[in-house]
Amino acid sequence: MTRRIPLIVVASACAFACIDTGGLAYLPRPSRAEFESEAGPILAKRCGDASCHGAPEHPYRVFAVGRFRMEPGDVFTSKPLTSLEIDANYAMTLGFLDAPRARNTTLVRKALGLGGAGGHKGGAVFAHPSDPECRALTAWIEGTP
Repeated sequence: MTRRIPLIVVASACAFACIDTGGLAYLPRPSRAEFESEAGPILAKRCGDASCHGAPEHPYRVFAVGRFRMEPGDVFTSKPLTSLEIDANYAMTLGFLDAPRARNTTLVRKALGLGGAGGHKGGAVFAHPSDPECRALTAWIEGTP
């Protein structure tokens, strides 16, 4: 009986390894810690204005110091973002990472003014993919800081 258990485990592992995913690829799930230190500040600076994504009525919202905050009393203050605000920004951003490659995600395409679902009313946030902050954002998405 004990000799069959390893054989069953090996056979099961082989079966799972041989499953055809039909060309599906995993969506990115970049680091939350690196979001806080790298991507979050870029998004807050470039996208967090009240006329852009620093407003509650937008489908992509960004909490930012001195701008839109969870607590109304914190708006226009220099208080650092709370963990809840950073978590909310991270979760909201993950929702726009809808393609396996960073440059094909809605987040990056809209930031480059390439559109995506509904276009980007604010136009290009980055003039070119070689913009240092655009490169930092795509590196964060791809997990290659």
